[in-house]
Amino acid sequence: MPFLSDYPRYALQMLRGERSAGERAQLADLQRDLAACIDLSYPRDILDLANGRLQPQYALLKATGHRVYGIDYVNRPAHSKTDLAYLVARQIYRLQQGLPPEPRQQRTLVCGDVGRLPFPDAAFDLVVSAAAFEHFLDVPAVVADLHRVLRPGGLAWIAVHLFSCITGGHNLTFTYPVNALPVGVEPWDHLRSRCQPFTVPLNEWRKDQYVAEFAHHLELIKIYCRTREGEQWLTPALEAELSAYTRDELTCGQLVIVARKTG
Repeated sequence: MPFLSDYPRYALQMLRGERSAGERAQLADLQRDLAACIDLSYPRDILDLANGRLQPQYALLKATGHRVYGIDYVNRPAHSKTDLAYLVARQIYRLQQGLPPEPRQQRTLVCGDVGRLPFPDAAFDLVVSAAAFEHFLDVPAVVADLHRVLRPGGLAWIAVHLFSCITGGHNLTFTYPVNALPVGVEPWDHLRSRCQPFTVPLNEWRKDQYVAEFAHHLELIKIYCRTREGEQWLTPALEAELSAYTRDELTCGQLVIVARKTG
């Protein structure tokens, strides 16, 4: 389980605007990565694939005037305490971004399967996704349908939290960057003894698998590691023990793939 101390730290990160600043930085990187490929100065049709409960990129992209749809199972109507907490968190995000509350009738959030997108062929200029692909249990189906809904020349900007990084098991912390490990848990436990159980679905794909799958359907434009973590724990002895993985895989927290649909 993540540390109990994560909860107050998460709240502080939210209230201080650190999380909002991180989302703005991610959007800036997305815009930089796509600048030479697509003009985002006028409205585009964009799909936020697995938008998440906080919907940060959905909100930011929509606020810039784009026609944005979000799809995720969490978009279904619900009224639990968790849903209420996320509703409050979303409002904090919007206030920190300087965004007014979005009228309900203007929301374009769809509850659906990312492997069977309920959209027509060639519907979008751009598909974006952040910290979601590592949870998809049928990645080939998702990439194939992503290709289907993109227009010829359309782009995909995909950020993956790699399973091979130190927090890839999603069971150490949900506040980033990671700065401590649970007592008795060795670094990269999820690649070694697996003392810590997984708490969410994970496909365990490696970097080369993602790259190959996207290359099967799309033209690759750019691949890079956007964030790094865990280097302070990667000793020579541990690197030798985990020699099946490259140092790049073990320390890359967020892999970005930028690709284009040809034709």
